[in-house]
Amino acid sequence: MSLKYVEEFRDGALAKQIIKKILAVSKKPLRLMEVCGTHTTSIFRHGIRSVLPKNITLLSGPGCPVCVTAQKDIDTFIHLCKQDDVIITTFGDLIRVPGSGSTLGKEKAEGADVRVVYSVFDAVHIARENKDKQVIFCAVGFETTTPTIAAGILTAAAEHIRNFCIHPANKLTPPALAALMETDGIHIDGFILPGHVSVITGTHAYKDTFEKYQIPSVIAGFEPVDILNAILMLIEQNEHNTPGLQNAYPRAVSDLGNIKAQKITSQVFEPCDAVWRGIGSIPSSGMALKKEFHPFNATKKFNIQAIDTPEPAGCACGKILMGLKNPTQCALYKKKCTPMTPVGPCMVSSEGACAAFYRYN
Repeated sequence: MSLKYVEEFRDGALAKQIIKKILAVSKKPLRLMEVCGTHTTSIFRHGIRSVLPKNITLLSGPGCPVCVTAQKDIDTFIHLCKQDDVIITTFGDLIRVPGSGSTLGKEKAEGADVRVVYSVFDAVHIARENKDKQVIFCAVGFETTTPTIAAGILTAAAEHIRNFCIHPANKLTPPALAALMETDGIHIDGFILPGHVSVITGTHAYKDTFEKYQIPSVIAGFEPVDILNAILMLIEQNEHNTPGLQNAYPRAVSDLGNIKAQKITSQVFEPCDAVWRGIGSIPSSGMALKKEFHPFNATKKFNIQAIDTPEPAGCACGKILMGLKNPTQCALYKKKCTPMTPVGPCMVSSEGACAAFYRYN
């Protein structure tokens, strides 16, 4: 994509035109949820909340992969790094997420071999170079990262790299949207659907959820014009009572999505029930390794049983992820919980709502 093409979606004059339309059209009080954590950050960075009419409320949803990772999975990552002769590999955001009694960062400081990687293929390479160690990759993320993790496992299998494995904690987006719609007390008038995820899944992935709940839904890119346009489309759907599933990111998202990535994912993974922080167990919302790839499952290799553990006392991350609270309504926000001393993952991750509020609000 050329720089010119990107800059068109940052054009101030065009943004003002869309804002003018929003102000003219918007009458009803609406609660719109941006599902993706990258959208949350972009909304704050570009000051989008400040230009919307007061009857429009933006909610941050369960679209930050680190934030929705269950406490028991964080504890499992920490437990795995205490095993003998292991190297833990992880994306950087996970290093500082508090478990029940520690973090991966603290374990590293105390001597555990914990390494930040940029890709699962970095972890596979580390396994190649360290045959005497078991290399474990902490697998978190949505449909965007799952295909690369699947490709990493296929690479390790093809090269007979037996000392590489993962703890799978990947999630699927559409089941979470359905779970939100089924939860008492949650009121959402429209979804700003994630752009990166939709590149992989295509628009069809949301079809069943939309048809069941008839909630206005728009797939959006991440530049200010993208987001403002998606908000305008959601407002128009609500004002005219014409709910639809629309794609406002056609330069990247198609109806069918990335077929090759989908095939690689389905070759290695299959849907399973999964626990989401703050939401609980959602049927068919996780990704489990298929039976033939169980040798690459760290919890099976080390015979570890994940135990449900409570979330930190007073932490409102779960309610924030469901749109029931905003970060400023958490009793710990900017007090006990800061970016330097995070209590919950929403203050740790670069895509977390609390981190975005703290930095930009």
